[in-house]
Parts: sequence; C-alpha cells; structure tokens
Amino acid sequence: MGLLSGWIESLDYEYEVLSFCTRQVSPHSKCLKCVESCDKKAISIINDRPVINHEKCIECARCISACPVQAIAGIYPKRMIFQDQLVITDKSVPTAKELLIFHNKGIRKIVGETQASIELWKEVIEEANVILEQLNELPFLIEIKLIEKNETLTRRELFSFWKNEGKNFVKQAVPAKWRFNQADLDMQKYYKDYQFSSITIDIEKCTLCSACQQLCKKRCFEILDRSFSISAQGCSDCQLCVDACPENAIKIESQISQKQNIIFPIHTKICNKCCKEFNTLREYDDLCISCLMQNRFGSI
Repeated sequence: MGLLSGWIESLDYEYEVLSFCTRQVSPHSKCLKCVESCDKKAISIINDRPVINHEKCIECARCISACPVQAIAGIYPKRMIFQDQLVITDKSVPTAKELLIFHNKGIRKIVGETQASIELWKEVIEEANVILEQLNELPFLIEIKLIEKNETLTRRELFSFWKNEGKNFVKQAVPAKWRFNQADLDMQKYYKDYQFSSITIDIEKCTLCSACQQLCKKRCFEILDRSFSISAQGCSDCQLCVDACPENAIKIESQISQKQNIIFPIHTKICNKCCKEFNTLREYDDLCISCLMQNRFGSI
C-alpha cells in the first residue's frame, strides 16, 4: 500500500457500538455475533454490552458484517476496483455479505494476479456464489489477471487534496459506489423479492403480548384488531424477538426463500370467568390470559 493510500485509510474513525445494538435495546438480548466474528478477540461483553478494544482491533469489518442490526459503526476496508472488477489484494478477506453487495452494485468478476492469491478468497467466493444461486443471480467469475497499480494524482486532485486538507480528495479517490459503511449492510434492501430468514410462531403459546412487535425495528410483526401478520423479508436474524418472547413462541432460522407474508386470524372472545372481551389466536380459548394465569397459579 502506498503512502497516500495509507493516509486515506487513517481518516476513518474508530469502530464503535451504537445505541441500537440489541444488547443495549433489551436486557433479554443474548446476541454474540460480533464477539464470535472477531478473530483478534477485540470485542468482549462487559456489563452485558459489547465493548471494542481498539488496541486489538484491526478494522477488518467482520464485526460490521456480522452485526444483524448494523449497530457497529465503521468504514469497510477499501477494496481495489479495476474496470468494474474486484481485485484480490492482501487486505483482509471480505465476507460473503460484502461480496453480495458488490454483486448488487454491478461487480461480476473477481480477479487475482496469482493462483495463490485467488486461493485466499476462494472459500468466501464459493459461499457467496451458493447464495447467489439461491437468489437466482449469476455467480462471480474468477480470473488470473495482472493489474496495473497507479496512485498518481492529477493536478486537479492534488490541488483539491491540499486545499481541503485531503477530506474532499477521499471522496474523489474512493467513489461512494465502491466504499460503504455499516448502513449499507442491510441485505434486504438489495434483494427485495427474497427473505434471508424464516419466522415461525407457535400459536399454541403466543398470547399476543406484542413484545415482538414493539422490539422489532424491521417491522416484521404487525398485530391488528383481526390479524397477526409476519413478514420475514426485513428480518436480519437478530433473534431479539426470540430472546424477549415471554412464551418462547418464536423461532427464527436462516433460510433464503421468496418473500412471503404469513397472516394469522385473531379471534375476539368473551372470557367465561371475568366476562371481559379478549383477543386470541386460538378459536377454542374460553379464558382470557389473566384468568388463565389465575387458574394455573392462583391469585396473588
């Protein structure tokens, strides 16, 4: 990496955990995806919240990719793009999610200068291609190719570089199309006809408490007067609804499929004990949840 590229990279700010991390949103969250993704052990859970050790962090962005709610702020390592081809370099190996974003932006070929360099990325490219097949998209092509590297600045770029202390030059040298941060990692917005997770509700357990609806920022749950609808297209598998559900009635699995909405009818009933109106997913219920709990555990 040249001196100029190194300086540009240093302009990026340190990674940080944002307030909408599921562990900060709810004490019920058990998410460990950022911790598990970090090979350098730079992230640990302190007081039930993830904390980044910046002395260990190499800003490889694997934690950004792993976070299901894009709650780790940071810039991805700059990748080399040559004539709309992604060039394999000695930087950290990208994740399959990162490659899928490049694919959506128009990259179809990944090139390396040697077979040995291609081998470094081979596993993650194969992983991305499996997902692309499930999404009915063309796979990445891989090719050995020598790439001419040129970091020479034009006079216009050099003038802008010094005049604006390099800030504007970063945007010129690294176009936004190929440079992205945590906000770009929401896969659902790139593949809107598909869902990456399946959500299952056990209607024998669900009490319509609405905890899932209140906690889900992706709006996967909607409880109305007469229906309970589930849309997994926006689901990022953060598992917060699973962790917070008091009845353990929700199950989420990673699974790519065509997007679909599941709708359960809500039945309005009259409680046989207190004679109050209540809603339920079960047509045969004859007691509201309060009276049912009293029957099970007695009055407090």
